[in-house]
Amino acid sequence: MIQHVVVSVSFFYNNSDIRSTVGVQYEVLMISGAIVAVLFAAALWGVIERRNWGLLLVAVLAAFDIVGEFIAQGTIFITITVSILVAIVLLVLCYYKIRSIQGKNH
Repeated sequence: MIQHVVVSVSFFYNNSDIRSTVGVQYEVLMISGAIVAVLFAAALWGVIERRNWGLLLVAVLAAFDIVGEFIAQGTIFITITVSILVAIVLLVLCYYKIRSIQGKNH
């Protein structure tokens, strides 16, 4: 969540000429990053409140992060970033947590 806020603000102010590093219009990434940050905050609240939709939202947003990195870099041969690694870890954790919840319900 914090990373999305930082990147969106960086695009807004063009910190370190970040706009020149992406393969698509920076405005799209800036706006989608801000939306994803808000959705990650909602997902965090859902997980804290033990709502099943919270885990599902985390998983969807993590998958979105992975796809978004390919789009942002504009190539299939992307640089593996911390964002992708965190997204993969979140997907794995969500998978095991959802499996454990389903196991308790049966």
